[in-house]
Amino acid sequence: MFDADAFTEAAKRSCPLYEYLGLDGVRVTDAEFEARMPLTRDSGNHVGIMHAGALFAVGELMGGLVVARYLEDPQKFQPVVRQVRIDFRAPALTAVTARASFSSGQGASMNRALSDTGRFDFELTTRIFDEGGAVVAQTAASYAIRNFTGA
Repeated sequence: MFDADAFTEAAKRSCPLYEYLGLDGVRVTDAEFEARMPLTRDSGNHVGIMHAGALFAVGELMGGLVVARYLEDPQKFQPVVRQVRIDFRAPALTAVTARASFSSGQGASMNRALSDTGRFDFELTTRIFDEGGAVVAQTAASYAIRNFTGA
Protein backbone atom coordinates (compact mmCIF):
# COMPACT_ATOMS: atom_id res chain seq x y z
CA MET A 1 0.00 0.00 0.00
CA PHE A 2 1.38 3.39 -1.00
CA ASP A 3 1.86 5.80 1.92
CA ALA A 4 1.54 9.39 0.64
CA ASP A 5 2.67 10.94 3.93
CA ALA A 6 5.80 8.77 3.99
CA PHE A 7 6.54 9.74 0.38
CA THR A 8 6.22 13.44 1.23
CA GLU A 9 8.61 13.13 4.16
CA ALA A 10 11.07 11.03 2.14
CA ALA A 11 10.99 13.59 -0.69
CA LYS A 12 11.80 16.35 1.79
CA ARG A 13 14.69 14.33 3.29
CA SER A 14 16.22 13.20 0.00
CA CYS A 15 15.68 16.52 -1.81
CA PRO A 16 15.76 19.34 0.79
CA LEU A 17 14.45 21.73 -1.84
CA TYR A 18 10.96 20.34 -1.17
CA GLU A 19 11.31 21.02 2.56
CA TYR A 20 12.48 24.56 1.82
CA LEU A 21 9.62 25.21 -0.61
CA GLY A 22 7.07 23.79 1.86
CA LEU A 23 5.74 20.79 -0.06
CA ASP A 24 2.46 20.16 1.78
CA GLY A 25 1.87 16.63 0.75
CA VAL A 26 0.64 14.37 -1.94
CA ARG A 27 -2.54 12.48 -2.76
CA VAL A 28 -2.58 9.33 -4.84
CA THR A 29 -5.40 7.16 -6.13
CA ASP A 30 -5.10 4.32 -8.62
CA ALA A 31 -4.43 6.64 -11.56
CA GLU A 32 -4.51 10.23 -10.25
CA PHE A 33 -1.60 11.99 -8.58
CA GLU A 34 -1.50 15.34 -6.80
CA ALA A 35 1.10 17.39 -4.94
CA ARG A 36 0.46 20.70 -3.18
CA MET A 37 2.87 23.60 -2.77
CA PRO A 38 1.96 26.64 -0.67
CA LEU A 39 2.76 30.19 -1.68
CA THR A 40 5.19 31.40 0.98
CA ARG A 41 8.09 33.80 1.22
CA ASP A 42 10.35 30.88 0.26
CA SER A 43 8.31 29.70 -2.74
CA GLY A 44 7.42 33.19 -3.92
CA ASN A 45 9.33 35.67 -6.01
CA HIS A 46 10.10 39.39 -5.87
CA VAL A 47 6.59 40.42 -6.98
CA GLY A 48 4.64 38.14 -4.62
CA ILE A 49 3.67 35.35 -7.01
CA MET A 50 4.94 31.78 -6.98
CA HIS A 51 8.50 31.56 -8.28
CA ALA A 52 8.99 29.79 -11.60
CA GLY A 53 11.44 27.40 -9.92
CA ALA A 54 8.84 26.35 -7.35
CA LEU A 55 6.32 25.65 -10.11
CA PHE A 56 8.94 23.66 -11.99
CA ALA A 57 9.84 21.69 -8.84
CA VAL A 58 6.27 20.65 -8.04
CA GLY A 59 5.66 19.72 -11.68
CA GLU A 60 8.84 17.65 -11.95
CA LEU A 61 8.12 15.87 -8.64
CA MET A 62 5.18 14.10 -10.26
CA GLY A 63 7.38 11.66 -12.20
CA GLY A 64 8.99 10.51 -8.97
CA LEU A 65 5.58 10.21 -7.35
CA VAL A 66 4.30 7.99 -10.17
CA VAL A 67 7.35 5.74 -9.92
CA ALA A 68 7.13 5.58 -6.11
CA ARG A 69 3.50 4.43 -6.40
CA TYR A 70 4.05 1.64 -8.94
CA LEU A 71 7.70 0.53 -8.90
CA GLU A 72 7.98 -3.05 -7.63
CA ASP A 73 11.78 -3.02 -7.06
CA PRO A 74 12.82 0.42 -5.75
CA GLN A 75 16.06 -1.00 -4.35
CA LYS A 76 17.19 -1.85 -7.87
CA PHE A 77 15.63 0.81 -10.13
CA GLN A 78 15.56 4.58 -9.83
CA PRO A 79 13.92 7.30 -11.92
CA VAL A 80 15.65 10.37 -13.29
CA VAL A 81 14.23 13.20 -15.32
CA ARG A 82 15.49 13.43 -18.89
CA GLN A 83 13.70 16.56 -20.05
CA VAL A 84 11.04 18.95 -18.79
CA ARG A 85 9.25 21.64 -20.73
CA ILE A 86 7.13 24.04 -18.73
CA ASP A 87 4.55 26.42 -20.10
CA PHE A 88 3.57 29.22 -17.75
CA ARG A 89 -0.06 30.19 -18.31
CA ALA A 90 -0.94 32.64 -15.51
CA PRO A 91 0.61 34.04 -12.33
CA ALA A 92 0.16 31.77 -9.31
CA LEU A 93 -1.17 34.08 -6.58
CA THR A 94 -2.08 31.22 -4.22
CA ALA A 95 -0.91 27.75 -3.25
CA VAL A 96 -0.83 25.38 -6.21
CA THR A 97 -1.72 21.76 -6.81
CA ALA A 98 0.02 19.71 -9.49
CA ARG A 99 -2.07 16.94 -11.07
CA ALA A 100 -1.08 14.08 -13.38
CA SER A 101 -2.53 10.74 -14.46
CA PHE A 102 -0.77 7.39 -14.81
CA SER A 103 -2.82 4.20 -14.65
CA SER A 104 -2.16 0.90 -12.90
CA GLY A 105 -1.98 -0.64 -16.40
CA GLN A 106 0.85 1.73 -17.26
CA GLY A 107 2.47 0.81 -13.95
CA ALA A 108 2.25 -2.89 -14.84
CA SER A 109 3.82 -2.18 -18.25
CA MET A 110 6.61 -0.28 -16.49
CA ASN A 111 7.43 -3.22 -14.24
CA ARG A 112 7.28 -5.74 -17.12
CA ALA A 113 9.70 -3.65 -19.16
CA LEU A 114 12.06 -3.27 -16.19
CA SER A 115 11.95 -7.02 -15.58
CA ASP A 116 12.53 -7.82 -19.26
CA THR A 117 15.04 -5.14 -20.29
CA GLY A 118 16.07 -3.20 -17.19
CA ARG A 119 14.84 0.02 -18.83
CA PHE A 120 11.66 2.04 -18.94
CA ASP A 121 11.09 5.52 -20.33
CA PHE A 122 7.86 7.43 -20.00
CA GLU A 123 6.29 10.80 -20.67
CA LEU A 124 4.11 12.61 -18.16
CA THR A 125 2.00 15.73 -18.52
CA THR A 126 1.25 17.65 -15.34
CA ARG A 127 -1.16 20.52 -14.99
CA ILE A 128 -0.60 22.94 -12.11
CA PHE A 129 -3.67 24.69 -10.71
CA ASP A 130 -4.12 27.61 -8.34
CA GLU A 131 -6.67 27.44 -5.52
CA GLY A 132 -9.34 28.89 -7.80
CA GLY A 133 -8.92 26.04 -10.29
CA ALA A 134 -7.11 28.04 -12.99
CA VAL A 135 -4.21 26.32 -14.76
CA VAL A 136 -1.11 28.39 -13.99
CA ALA A 137 1.44 26.08 -15.63
CA GLN A 138 1.78 22.79 -17.43
CA THR A 139 4.80 20.52 -17.69
CA ALA A 140 5.63 17.89 -20.28
CA ALA A 141 8.38 15.68 -18.89
CA SER A 142 10.37 12.67 -19.98
CA TYR A 143 11.69 10.23 -17.38
CA ALA A 144 14.05 7.26 -17.51
CA ILE A 145 14.05 4.40 -15.02
CA ARG A 146 17.27 2.39 -14.81
CA ASN A 147 19.53 0.68 -12.33
CA PHE A 148 21.74 3.73 -11.80
CA THR A 149 23.44 2.33 -8.69
CA GLY A 150 24.61 -0.91 -10.27
CA ALA A 151 23.18 -2.89 -7.34
